Parts: sequence; structure tokens; C-alpha cells
Amino acid sequence: MQVGKIGEERLLRLIQRVVRGRGHLLVGIGDDGLVLKDGRTVLTTDAYAQGVHFDLSYLSYYDVGRRCACAALSDLVAMGAEPVVMLVALALPRRTSSRAVQELYQGLEQVCAELNCEIGGGDIIAFDQLVLGLSALGKTRRPLLRSGAEPGDLVYVTGYTGLAETGRLLLVHKLSIRFKACGGELAIERHRHPLPRLQVLQRVRRGISALIDTSDGLGSDVRHLSQLSGVRVVIQAEKIPVHPVTRELCQVLDIDINKFVLSSGEDYELLFTSKRRLGSTVAGVPVNCIGWVEKGAGVEIENQGRRSKLRIRGYDHLK
Repeated sequence: MQVGKIGEERLLRLIQRVVRGRGHLLVGIGDDGLVLKDGRTVLTTDAYAQGVHFDLSYLSYYDVGRRCACAALSDLVAMGAEPVVMLVALALPRRTSSRAVQELYQGLEQVCAELNCEIGGGDIIAFDQLVLGLSALGKTRRPLLRSGAEPGDLVYVTGYTGLAETGRLLLVHKLSIRFKACGGELAIERHRHPLPRLQVLQRVRRGISALIDTSDGLGSDVRHLSQLSGVRVVIQAEKIPVHPVTRELCQVLDIDINKFVLSSGEDYELLFTSKRRLGSTVAGVPVNCIGWVEKGAGVEIENQGRRSKLRIRGYDHLK
């Protein structure tokens, strides 16, 4: 069967049946990164392709570097690790200018500098479009996994759901000036120059039971927590944090806002469970309790007191 028909989750399960463990890993395939047997070293890798993950018609090479670095290092943060080093595998069209490559690395370096991470080298090849492969290593005292949620936990998310996708649509439809007054610049900044929520992690990590970052969309990412933890997660629709600019844009473009905030990815916010009651902000970042964990399976959404199965999913690269 073609991979486009089975999707990422089923393909991942197929791969897991093929590969065999040899005693080197504490955590392998299935989380935001792997954890070596020492329990402290976390590794992750990601690929980013022009036309799929970024569009050079409205993003600069600097923007691309920042977005890709954030995506890679956010996976380490989502494992409870602090970034240490990143490797860059670069596929470049031969027509690319040296200035463009310099700007790309300036973007990568900017995110690394803010997270005290070093770029340690990599590889460069010629290709017909720009592709980046980023591998990153981080260190942690205790890895935080997707599988630790327990009944009685509360579900939290940082920032605003769907804000990065709002910024992308503002750029695509050239609406940035029209939406400036209601937060358009903030949305565009979250799309162009996202930053992993490391400072939030450092403040709240002791109380976190399960953790993931919102890269594929809230609907998919909360489902990952539910499946790997073996619990039911209930999300309250009215508690999902939505910025006014997102509401306004969905109205103008006639987009279903509930579907939008549950399926939009690349926010790189932290989605986590904890028994602690947290304040509304941590390290200057909004933090919202959007639901709870109970015995059972699957994800349900509560809307005006009525609960139903959450069927909306986020982005699937293969479908």
C-alpha cells in the first residue's frame, strides 16, 4: 500500500516492527526524541524542505533558519532537555548565493544563541531545492515523555493555539496591514521567528507528568499524549487559548475556528499534563489549563457541557 494512503502513524508502527533494539536506548521511536541508556542524553532529527515547510516567496533565508532551528530544538525542550549542540545537513541549489547561505546560518545561530546551543558542523550537498536536515543533542536530569499522563492530571498549553498559522495566512493573503491593530504583527512574528519555550520548561518541569510540543496541531498532539499514556484526555473547547487576530482572520476568510485551532501546527508551544495548579503566565508566557486526564482511552472535547469524540487531527505529511 502506498504511504500516502496509510499516513504517518501507521507507517511509524510499520517501521517499529522492522527495527530492533540493541540495548543502547532508554527511549526509542515514538517520542519527540530518543534518550540514550544514560537517561540524560536526548537526540532528535528533523528535515525541512522548500515548498513543504517554508516558502521563500515571503520568508527570507534568515527567517527559514530561525524557523527550522526552532522546530529542531523545540523537540529537545519537549523531552525536558536543554539544547547543547546542533548539526546541519544542507541541500542547496547551485544558483543559491553565498549571501543567502550566510543569512540562513545567521537565523540558525540566532536561535542557538538564545538557547545556549552550538552549531557543531554538518554536511552540504547540491540539490534542486533547499532542504535542511537538523540533528540536535540535549541534556536532561530526567527526560519528560509523552507517556506519563495520569488520571487526575490537568492539561495545559502555552501561548495561543493557531497563532503561527494565522501569521502564515496573513502573509500569504497579504493582510498584515489590515490586521495590524488586532495583533497581526505578533502572529507573523510567531510564524517567522518562533522560539522554543525553554524558559517555561525550566520554571514548571518539576510538576510535569507528560510533555509534547504543538508542532502537528493540538488535535494530533493531544492524541499522542492520550495514546502513549493509556488515558482519556478531555479538552474544554472554550478554554483553548485563541488570540483575537485568529478569531478575526477566521471570520474574514470564512474558516471554522474550532477546526482551525485544533488542526493548525507549527506553534511550537508546550502541551503538558500536571497535577499542579499553575498561574496564568509563566516566564511572561500565557499558560492555560484546557482540560483534564481521566481513566479510559481517546480524546474527547467538551463544548457547552456536551462531550464528544475529538475527530479533528493536525497535519500529516504523507496524506
